[in-house]
Amino acid sequence: YAKKGWFIKMSILRDKLLKNNEQINWVPAHLKQGRFGEWLREVKDWNLSRERYWGTPLPIWKCQQCDNTVVIGSAEELKQLQINNLEIRDLHRPYIDEIHLFCSKCKGTMKRVPEVIDCWFDSGAMPFAQGHWPFAQNKKIKRKNTPKLFPADYISEAIDQTRGWFYTLLAISTLLGFESPYKNVISLGHILDEKGEKMSKSKGNVVDSWKVIDKYGIDALRWYFYTVNQSGDSKLFSEKDVSQSLKKFIMIFWNCYVFFETYEESAKRKAQSANLQPKTKNLLDQWVISRLNGLIQEITEKLNNYDVTGSARAIEEFVVNDFSQWYIRRSRKRFEKASSTLCFVLLTLSKLIAPFVPFLSEEIYQKLNCSCSVHLADWPKANKKLIDEELNQKMEKVREIVSLALAERAKAGIKVRQPIASLKIKNQKGPYGELRAAKIKNKELLELIKEEVNVKKIIFDSGIKKELKIDTKITLGLREEGQVREFVRYVQKLRKKAGFTPKDKIDISFLGPDILTKIFIKNRVFILSETKGKDFLSQKQAKGFFDVETEIKFENKKLWLAIKKTSN
Repeated sequence: YAKKGWFIKMSILRDKLLKNNEQINWVPAHLKQGRFGEWLREVKDWNLSRERYWGTPLPIWKCQQCDNTVVIGSAEELKQLQINNLEIRDLHRPYIDEIHLFCSKCKGTMKRVPEVIDCWFDSGAMPFAQGHWPFAQNKKIKRKNTPKLFPADYISEAIDQTRGWFYTLLAISTLLGFESPYKNVISLGHILDEKGEKMSKSKGNVVDSWKVIDKYGIDALRWYFYTVNQSGDSKLFSEKDVSQSLKKFIMIFWNCYVFFETYEESAKRKAQSANLQPKTKNLLDQWVISRLNGLIQEITEKLNNYDVTGSARAIEEFVVNDFSQWYIRRSRKRFEKASSTLCFVLLTLSKLIAPFVPFLSEEIYQKLNCSCSVHLADWPKANKKLIDEELNQKMEKVREIVSLALAERAKAGIKVRQPIASLKIKNQKGPYGELRAAKIKNKELLELIKEEVNVKKIIFDSGIKKELKIDTKITLGLREEGQVREFVRYVQKLRKKAGFTPKDKIDISFLGPDILTKIFIKNRVFILSETKGKDFLSQKQAKGFFDVETEIKFENKKLWLAIKKTSN
């Protein structure tokens, strides 16, 4: 190498390595000047040879008589210089060792030295070797020609590769006169046991990854690693946390799809028509579309900055709290009108989560849209015109009010199914006073509060001390309404137990005290509409007549209840 003028002083090389490192975006950022930067500033000699059998053979031939050495640069050059005319079947051992060369100095025989190249050189040479650079790209072999697919946008490995692959990639590229072979790098922290100790077979604290995958699924394990902490932090592995990833995100998102499929007879037809953002005048629909577009914008920005954990957590927050617990739950009674919006959100979310949980996203996307794989679909683009920050903020206040009001109900020992007369909200001086303004949006938002809190009337009152106050007095009329709602809940539980679909019509039969019978008969129409009921009777039938029956305690009174699936 010195003969060819490729000898570089270590100080010059170090400066070039440090310069190239400045162009790299490191995650976590402190590694650039910290662990990796320190390694470069104290750059050490790299002994390329290894005394191994397997590996890339050093392309050096040494004369058996005069110790003259020659470095071969290509298979073609080797073919021209060999003296025993063997067919070069494989450039690995033992075949390569059978090839002898002619010594130009003493006319003796040259044999290959026995050493192989350090395997990390192979890894570090990957950006060049993958395209057979420079031979396959330029017949004149101009050293400055840039290899194909160079530099890489992004690479990732564990933190110990700051002295391994991350370094050898940079070192070889810098030695050849190029910039850094990668623009961005995510350096991962190590996986430790629950106590923070390194896993070891001798300690018996090793976790069998395949058992975890078989039990919870690979997507749950992937999601756990994305969300448990930042990528560069050590992971104190806990199977319990993997289980939580399955329950608190994977299954919740899957159940969002199941809800759509259960209620929508032509799910795929709906899905294909919902590839475009649906037009809707409903405030709840407009809000979820606004939040979805805001999420697309946020995730795109975070992923462009290689913030994987922040992206995953933002998706989970939206899916669990905004989509599942608020939008879908508040849209159950108007599903036919909300189905297009629901389907569009599911399709879009499938694309957003595809890099994180590839199997779940593919399963849902394929069920909704057979046209292609989700991994071949375009990345969603945020429509900024549909992001309504004012609506987002007001909906957030609505949810805060609901949360506070439900806490007040719980404190007073009043079940949510029991209607209450009024909810007082502090007037303009309070943080929720602006909802009083006579705007259509505000009226719809107040209706959401009334439905969610189960309150008859909302009053804005500057005289209350707290931000809000509920009326805890339950009149006879309110109590009766609460009893009817409780009865509906028991019927719905029986429907679920019987495995009926939401489309199935049922006959309902019950027997109980006269006082309850009068209340239920009086509210017959409401009960039938809420439970998809066709007929409503206060009588028993022969055993086995009903699909499912039970005896319950209803306000300390015995009540017999049964349902039977009937023809539509």
